[in-house]
Amino acid sequence: MKAFPIFTAALLFCASTQAASSSGAVIREGGAIYLEDLLMKPARLATVADTPIYYASDLGRYLGTLKKGQIVELQAVSDKAYRIRGMAQQGQVAGWVDPKYLNPLTKDFLVNLKQNAARLEQVKALIAKNEVAINMTPEEVQLSLGKPTKKTSRLDATGREDIWEFIRYVSMPQETVGRDNLGNLVSSITYIKVPAGKLSITFANNLVSALEQTEGNDHGAQVKMISPPFAINY
Repeated sequence: MKAFPIFTAALLFCASTQAASSSGAVIREGGAIYLEDLLMKPARLATVADTPIYYASDLGRYLGTLKKGQIVELQAVSDKAYRIRGMAQQGQVAGWVDPKYLNPLTKDFLVNLKQNAARLEQVKALIAKNEVAINMTPEEVQLSLGKPTKKTSRLDATGREDIWEFIRYVSMPQETVGRDNLGNLVSSITYIKVPAGKLSITFANNLVSALEQTEGNDHGAQVKMISPPFAINY
């Protein structure tokens, strides 16, 4: 559902175009999924053999070797390589390795990671247009619309619902008549803010469950729906 255009927001989880490496910042590689965009805490794996690490996901430009049994932080995954951070023989390093050198991730982890990455792109597109969809989180809604005008909660036998209201205001001209210093009647125009519509968003289980909008030109606007976040366990 299209929300009121006066609200502005930054893109959700706006990822930097660069990621940290042992020698500084590196440009993110296209086609890779960066876990910091999707996970609340780092994922860690162990090396199952001495592991060569490389600068890029095509496994070009050798950086060093990590010893067998070392615990490393998983930073990104692509179809053919994983980006990790760990301690190589040459010192701390961040780069790409062949997944065969790491204890394997579960199939569910990779599937849900890819689904959440696709969902994130949908959410970013919604936020760029100041829109809201069913199954967005409160944090995502606030990034898209800003702070709500009003918050209320409702408890019943089925559980708790939270309702956020966003009121859109427009400036309307208002003519006033008075007298100038010479006593002549003069008119002037001032602008006052008046409510022009309201968007009510209902949350259940911390996800948008319903949208109700009253606005002059948007009656009957299609309600959009996205997937809820997928649980990622490794």
